[in-house]
Amino acid sequence: MLSLKFLGLSLLAVFLLHSCVPNKKIIYLQDTNNSTDTLYQVQPNDYRLQKGDLIGIDVKLATSNPALKELFAQSQNNRSMQAGVQGGGDIYYMTGFVVDDSGFVDVPVIGKVLVEGKNIFETDNAIQAAFDAYLDNVFITVRFGGLRYSVLGEVRKPGKFVVLQNRMTIFEALANAGDLTDIAKRQEVRVIRQYPQGTQIHTINLLDEKLISSPLYYVQPNDVIYVEPLKIRALGTGATGLQTLQAVVTAVSAITTTLALIRLLQ
Repeated sequence: MLSLKFLGLSLLAVFLLHSCVPNKKIIYLQDTNNSTDTLYQVQPNDYRLQKGDLIGIDVKLATSNPALKELFAQSQNNRSMQAGVQGGGDIYYMTGFVVDDSGFVDVPVIGKVLVEGKNIFETDNAIQAAFDAYLDNVFITVRFGGLRYSVLGEVRKPGKFVVLQNRMTIFEALANAGDLTDIAKRQEVRVIRQYPQGTQIHTINLLDEKLISSPLYYVQPNDVIYVEPLKIRALGTGATGLQTLQAVVTAVSAITTTLALIRLLQ
């Protein structure tokens, strides 16, 4: 009987020491230098448009020509009606302008404009210049057609997301996914990012506050964020002390019952 108690206590000690997730693996943006009020230089989010991206183009006409006004009004109405029929919530998918396989967007009246490889400000200038070549008193505003990204793995609400803003941090993206679970591997989060040359997989550490100065701190269109679990999930133990204790009690009870049956059969 003494050996059974010793076995149970040994198992309890091992599980408690190796199964719980310590705070140092959970707390975001830890300061390794123990400094206060550190100022980090934020990398600008200079995203360059790629094939398949969506942009929104808002055209304002300061003209008395009724034919031109009617032309642009009809174009926008057609897109809005089409979006209303299709539904789905992602209005830019139906009303926005897609960068085609050649890197152009097809804009009413002025035709195709090359935008691939340009940031949003350069795109605005290019489309404005194209309009200025045909019309006077035209004012253009170009926006991203929403940030589209996916979050997979150890988050509380995995899925695909569309955010109607031009800039978003990795923490905002994870917040939309319900934050990470307790057993998420925060120090090795993978960001799968698209580039004109191909796809690249980056690894970021959410525990290090130096992440703020990284270009990966900001989400880009079509990013895929994947969060791996810690090893304790593979072991089947709990993320908290209570969960671990429950697992230990269950294991000890099973072992005790098995040994008792063996003794009865001897």
